Amino acid sequence: MNQPLVYSWQEIVSRLSVAPRWQEAAKYLTRSEKMNGLKLQGIWSILDEGWQEVEDKIKTSKYELSELLYEYYQHPVWLINAAFSESDESTISDRLAAVRLISHVQLSKILDFGGGIGTVSRLCSINLPQAEKIDLVDITEFRHIIQQHLADFKNIRILEKPEPLYDAVISTEVLEHLIDPIEAMIEINRLLRIGGAFAGSWSFGPCIQCHLPQNFHLRSLMFWIIRSLGFGFYGFERRGNTVYGFVKTSDVTLQMRRNARLIEFCARLPIPLDRLLLMLRGL
Repeated sequence: MNQPLVYSWQEIVSRLSVAPRWQEAAKYLTRSEKMNGLKLQGIWSILDEGWQEVEDKIKTSKYELSELLYEYYQHPVWLINAAFSESDESTISDRLAAVRLISHVQLSKILDFGGGIGTVSRLCSINLPQAEKIDLVDITEFRHIIQQHLADFKNIRILEKPEPLYDAVISTEVLEHLIDPIEAMIEINRLLRIGGAFAGSWSFGPCIQCHLPQNFHLRSLMFWIIRSLGFGFYGFERRGNTVYGFVKTSDVTLQMRRNARLIEFCARLPIPLDRLLLMLRGL
């Protein structure tokens, strides 16, 4: 059975509209958007609207950032984001770049880390038939509709927690949404076998409100932080965003943690350290 790489807007809306909260989500779309889909600025605006609603709802009580984030990622605007991701050619191009950047590894088991609707998972299933298991882990509550959407891909599992070890981990546009991206990379290292591949992209900038400002300083040096945490650089592709490929060379040690935090500290300094490191060490 041939599977599309990019769904039409009408097809993906038809697939997602069976979700119990789809009608709630559709209220955020204009009449034209319901018919023709969204542009990037449109989905950013809708995601910001959802963020503001959650923030307004809980700001009267004392809350932790982790609670705000958890509530936000259960908001129905993420169904709209899922439809956008599955129907936007630029998004699919970025995700395919990540799939290509793990293809050099002997692949049996892959983790889609923070995979949302499962775009990366299904692209892995289509393009990497040797993969016996592709595990998707995300904090969203929409597991039922994700399972239904991916039902034709028998090697994809929707899990609440990863089951290591993996031959490859992909995480595209996830790190900027996390409270501590460095700890996330330490966890990704733990989930990978030695010699396993990691492909990732990130956008530490103020595009939308759920890109946490506390981490914007990581924009220029996240690449070097990953390299300090037991990863060797493999290659990259520049599409809409730059997608980087790495290979795990060792487990994370205490000294590696310290080095990563030192680089993070340096990232806050008003000097172009990324250029200096590039000159001194190269990629």
